[in-house]
Amino acid sequence: MDADITYDRGIFADNLQRLMRAHRERQVDVARLLGVSKSTVSAYCSGAQMPRMDKIEQLAHHYGVSRAALIGGEAPVEVPAAPAQAEAHKPGPAEQLYNVLNDAGQAELLRYGRYLSEQPEFRAAQPRGQVTYIKHYLTPAAAGYASPIEGEDYELLPRDLSVPAGADFCITVRGDSMAPWIPDGSLVYVRRDAPLREFEAGVFFVDGDVYCKQWCVDYAGTLHLLSANPARQDANLRIPRDSGRSCVCFGKVLLAQRLPRPTYAF
Repeated sequence: MDADITYDRGIFADNLQRLMRAHRERQVDVARLLGVSKSTVSAYCSGAQMPRMDKIEQLAHHYGVSRAALIGGEAPVEVPAAPAQAEAHKPGPAEQLYNVLNDAGQAELLRYGRYLSEQPEFRAAQPRGQVTYIKHYLTPAAAGYASPIEGEDYELLPRDLSVPAGADFCITVRGDSMAPWIPDGSLVYVRRDAPLREFEAGVFFVDGDVYCKQWCVDYAGTLHLLSANPARQDANLRIPRDSGRSCVCFGKVLLAQRLPRPTYAF
């Protein structure tokens, strides 16, 4: 039967990318599913490489489509609905209320929600609604140092009222350079691709290490990654525009209140 199937890399690449988008999956997620490298999945998505048939069968089963449709032997693949993902896009009354509040209001809502959840008369016998999860990268990120985010070393934590709306992943911060606002050992939530205003906290990848810092750029174009703790100015990073060093922002740290501008000279 395989001999009757037309192998078209371009059609397969288009179908795979469409299915990944529908299921909100990234190349690293597909790589983990198939047991291959991220670069291999990148080659699948570009049409430069075709998977072995056993990998195609894995993908077809995972996405709930036929093997022939996935690789172009039938009519173009129709993307099936992903119920859990679609449900996550329909905010309930609590999330709608949370989203219209400012930072202080959101913090107060979470505080009162946690109080109610601890009172027996207000607790549901069983958790309600679809349980969704957030990735917690296990290698501690820095107000010190860590390995690059987006790796394989993570666990899935249930999303509850303590998880800010819009958070894409969370990390554990080690070190005191962001204290007292982000104490050593804190779990912080991060949103990818969120615009960062000057002196807001972000998670940055610089020269092989990951840092949780405030940021600003001075008149000369030098990037400063700053410690919120004045006693830890030694942990600041200074990256001149023409230094040749690379810096990638993984996202914005979602905090209940905006961090103040550092009071020390830098």
